[in-house]
Order: sequence, then C-alpha cells, then structure tokens
Amino acid sequence: MTEEALTPETSGHDNPILWVARPMATAARQFLKSLVRPSTIVYPFERLEDPKFREEVAVAAGKPIGVGAVWDNYRGVHALNIATCISCNLCSFSCPDLCIEMVSVPGGNPKHPKKCPEIDYGKCSYCGFCSDACPEGCLTMTTRYELSVTKRSEMVYSPQKLFEVFQRKLPMNPIRLERPANEDTILLDAPLCIGCNACARDCPTQCITMLDVPKPETPPRGEGAST
Repeated sequence: MTEEALTPETSGHDNPILWVARPMATAARQFLKSLVRPSTIVYPFERLEDPKFREEVAVAAGKPIGVGAVWDNYRGVHALNIATCISCNLCSFSCPDLCIEMVSVPGGNPKHPKKCPEIDYGKCSYCGFCSDACPEGCLTMTTRYELSVTKRSEMVYSPQKLFEVFQRKLPMNPIRLERPANEDTILLDAPLCIGCNACARDCPTQCITMLDVPKPETPPRGEGAST
C-alpha cells in the first residue's frame, strides 16, 4: 500500500478524526458483541457436540436445526449400558484393532466379577464391528467425534466412562419397552437335569450356581400298574 492511500483524502473521509475513529468504533462494536455472544467457545471445556451448540452448528453446516453437524449414522465414541452387558466378550473377539479389553466392574458377585469392555481410542478405527457383534445391543456408537486429551492414558475409556456417555445419550424420559416374562425366565425341569454343570460353566455372567438337592423319590417299578 502506497503512502497516498493512507491519506484522509484518498480514504473518502474529509475529517481526519473520522479516518481514525471509524475503524476503532468497528473494533469496539465487535468487542461488545462478543461479550454478549462470543464468536468462539471455551475449548475444550465447551464442545461443539454439546446440545447448546448443536443448533448453531447445524445452521452453519446448512442442515435442519436439531439434526446436528454430523450424520445420524456417524460412528463415533461408544456408549455402554453396563446393566444389560452379559460379559460375553464378543466385542473383544470381533475387534480387528485389538483395542477392547474386558475389565472387572464394581458390584455383582465377588467370586465371579462382571467384566465389561474397556476401549483404547488410540487404536480404535471406529469400524463398528464390536457394536454389530453385541447380542444384547448394550454397546452402541454415538455421533461424538471429538477426543482431545492431554495424556495418552486419557484415550482409554473405562466401562464407567462409556456408561457416562450412554447416560448422556438417553433422553430425559426414555420409553422403556417391557418384554414378555416368558422370554426372560429360565425354566428348569428338575427330573431331567443330570447335574452336568454345563449351564453354570458356560454362563457369561456366572449367575448360575449348582446346589445339592435331595433326589426326588421315584415309585417302585410296577407300582400303580393295572392288573
């Protein structure tokens, strides 16, 4: 820029004071506006994925309000419902990146502690194989994509942390559908049980215990037969 372009005459302002004051007024106006509605967020304490920012991000992305800045089928951070996890270990078996490890969670039977997946996002490729393999649907993937941390260890999400993601994912008043009782009840035909212990050995949650019970009395052979 030449020296002639900096003069009041070439700038279009006859008054030299306005030549200086107008840019300063513009800067002051933007400063006051940012106090009411900041142009940036306090990252990482505030994230664009939070609900209060979703509407603004949707408008900026040209998508309908309420949809968000990412697609609904986006594969992001996992959500885990510990209550319905049966510790079958299928998520760990199906992981091609070997980033899922089954770890014990508090509560339950101390002799047979319940184990749930722990995910290392430093290795995860977000393929979704683990959620597809989950027979109970307790391990799902959310649209949360941002994982900025300051330590390598913070990339490992424990079952409790995955459960926190699951709690934030649920609506305030979720609709719960109760399944028929006959689908959740295990019926035992005692006379046919041979005590092989296969059910207790193969149960992923170790909720079956074998007990000694009196042998049912059987009538003598031929008793009650018609003559």
